[in-house]
Amino acid sequence: MTLADATVGRLLKVIGRNAPRHGGGETIAGLGIHVGEEVIVVRAAPFSGPILVEVPSSGVRVAMGRGMAEAVVVEPADAAA
Repeated sequence: MTLADATVGRLLKVIGRNAPRHGGGETIAGLGIHVGEEVIVVRAAPFSGPILVEVPSSGVRVAMGRGMAEAVVVEPADAAA
């Protein structure tokens, strides 16, 4: 599943990256979202709006578009154990 598909409020673990539709792989890492990092989708705007993601380890919150969110592959954090 990707961040774009994730349920709001669930703790997720980043397990990989797809090739983004319009570049941006380095941008995702620059936002503090790395493979192995846990994240939470705090809010997802309706339709094709942006997604607000929190990185609990650093407390950083990042808004990203759906295209970028589709490039971040995640799984539920409890499944990663």
